[in-house]
Amino acid sequence: LVVASLALAVLLARRRRRLPARFDLQRLVRPCVLRLAPYTFPPRFGLAEAPVLLDANENPHGSTVEALDAALHRYPDPRQARLKAAIAGLRGCAPSQVVVGCGSDEIIDLLIRVTCEPGRDSILVCSPTYAMYQIFASVNDVSTVDVPLSADDYQLRVGAILQSLTPRVKLVFLCSPGNPTGRLLRRADIEAIAAAATGSLVVVDEAYVDFAPEEAAASCVPLVGRTPNLVVSQTFSKAWGLAGARVGVAVAPEPLVSALDRVKAPFNLSTLAEQAALRAIRAAPAVRAQRDRVL
Repeated sequence: LVVASLALAVLLARRRRRLPARFDLQRLVRPCVLRLAPYTFPPRFGLAEAPVLLDANENPHGSTVEALDAALHRYPDPRQARLKAAIAGLRGCAPSQVVVGCGSDEIIDLLIRVTCEPGRDSILVCSPTYAMYQIFASVNDVSTVDVPLSADDYQLRVGAILQSLTPRVKLVFLCSPGNPTGRLLRRADIEAIAAAATGSLVVVDEAYVDFAPEEAAASCVPLVGRTPNLVVSQTFSKAWGLAGARVGVAVAPEPLVSALDRVKAPFNLSTLAEQAALRAIRAAPAVRAQRDRVL
């Protein structure tokens, strides 16, 4: 009965607001982004053995900071290949599905800039939730539609969300576990919203997923491969204890990764931040033990 009701709500919402019959990323991404030529890195940036790249104006004498185990006179890897491979192994996805940002805040901002036309489009949030969704939307002159969580159990009001979907709602932000509620959202609800939101990206913010019981089962990362409009964002700032390093992650369909890579800054993650994240991943059992002490 519940499934039938949701299906009817989806059908009525599509007819009333003329949502597309199926999700099409090409229609969602801003035309200026589709036309944008990505920043091109010469092949030499992949040559770790090169002592210095003079045409990049790197200092041939190295850094004066000797205590750090990093070649700070060199630009970081713009493709973040080692880190993406490590994250993919940790989260069970392909490296080509990974975007790395300066904290998950950069991921949020990138998603808004890639999909939303200023002064015209909207995002949808479910309060109480992370404040930066609306802040980044306002900075980009994008309005916010708020469909509050249910008052009794802080879960998604799926019917109300579906009724709020319009062609102008380009992003639906769902925080799971919730900030500040701490509640895991029901996966069936997330899947129902993603199926109905044929004109939007559904972004599941999993900043606190490492604190969830059986975190692998709690994460929506496995859904990304079969859900073309689903994005999962995560961070190394919480359970991993790297808030000062500013390392955020998005797991997304490959066409969206390509669009995000066109817009992000060429060297958006420092060598020190990448090195810290790689070391943390290698020490994952110790990180989980520390999380257990926190809990």
